[in-house]
Amino acid sequence: MICVIALVVFGVMGVFSVKHRIIAKEALDCVLRRVTLRKCETGLDKRLKAQITGKLMKRHPMTGKQIYKHFELISWIFTILLVASIFYSSQGIYQFVVYGNCNGEDSTGFCPFNPEATGDRGHSDFRDKTALKPEVVTTDDDPWFGNPEAKVTIVEFGCYKCPYTKEAAFNVVKKLYEEYQEDVYFVYRDFPLSIHEYAHEPSLSAQCVFEQSREKYWDYYFKLFENQKVLSNEVMRDIVFALGLDIEQYDECFSSEKYSEELDNDYKDGFLAGIYGTPTFFINGKEALVGPRPFKEFKKIIKQELKE
Repeated sequence: MICVIALVVFGVMGVFSVKHRIIAKEALDCVLRRVTLRKCETGLDKRLKAQITGKLMKRHPMTGKQIYKHFELISWIFTILLVASIFYSSQGIYQFVVYGNCNGEDSTGFCPFNPEATGDRGHSDFRDKTALKPEVVTTDDDPWFGNPEAKVTIVEFGCYKCPYTKEAAFNVVKKLYEEYQEDVYFVYRDFPLSIHEYAHEPSLSAQCVFEQSREKYWDYYFKLFENQKVLSNEVMRDIVFALGLDIEQYDECFSSEKYSEELDNDYKDGFLAGIYGTPTFFINGKEALVGPRPFKEFKKIIKQELKE
C-alpha cells in the first residue's frame, strides 16, 4: 500500500513538477490494480521499497533490514493513518463551515480553523489579553437597534478604523440588523483604538448623527466602514449631507466635540470589561466573542438564549 501514500505525496508535488506528476500517474495505476486484487505492473512499489530501505540500511543496517522485512505491514499502517487523517480533517472542515466549530455543534474545544487559534487572531490588539468580564458590561445610552425587550442583548465594542470591526460589521452586524430585529437588542459602543490613525473622529461624528436620527445612524454606521480607508472630516460631512440630516446641527456638534465625554465613558467601560481587541461582542452578560467570528456562532448562541 506504499502506492497510496505515493499517490497523495507525489500528487501534490506533481502540481509543481512534471517529474513528480509522472510518478503520481504510476502510483494511481498501481493503486487501481491493487484495489482490484491485481499486481502492480509498474514496479513502483518495489522501487520505492528499495530506495527507502536502501538509504536506511546505509546508516542503520539492522533497522533497515527489519523495515525491509515488514515493509508491507508498515505501508498498511501508514496508509490507514493517512486515510484516517484525511477523514477527520475533512470532517473538521465540514463542521466548521456548518457549525462554526470543527468539533461539532455544541463543542467549545480547540479548533485549528478558528481565527483566534492562528497567528492572525482576527482582531486588533491594544494590550495583553486578560480575562473578559461580560457581567460588568452595560448598554448605557448608546446607539441601538432591535427590540429593547428582547431576551437577547448583544453589546459590541468596536473601532471604525479597525479592519476587523469592518469585517464584522458586514458579516455579523448587518445580518443581525436584517434578521433579528424582534429577537435581539443590539447596542454599539465606541472603542476607538490609538493604534489606528484617525480613529477618534469617526466615533464623534457617528454620535452626532445618532443625536439626530437613530435610524439614519445605522445607515451612517455602514457608510463609515464602506469608506474606512478614505475617512476624513470632509468625507464624513458629505455622507451626513447625503443622508439628509441637518448639516448645521451636525457641524456644531462635531466641531465642539460634544460627545467626547460619552466616548471616554465607553472606553472606560470597555477597559473595565477586560477588552483586549476589537471588535468584542458581549451577549447577555455571560458570553464574549472577540473578532469577526462566523455568523453561525452568533446564531447558535442566540438560539440557545431564546430557548431559556
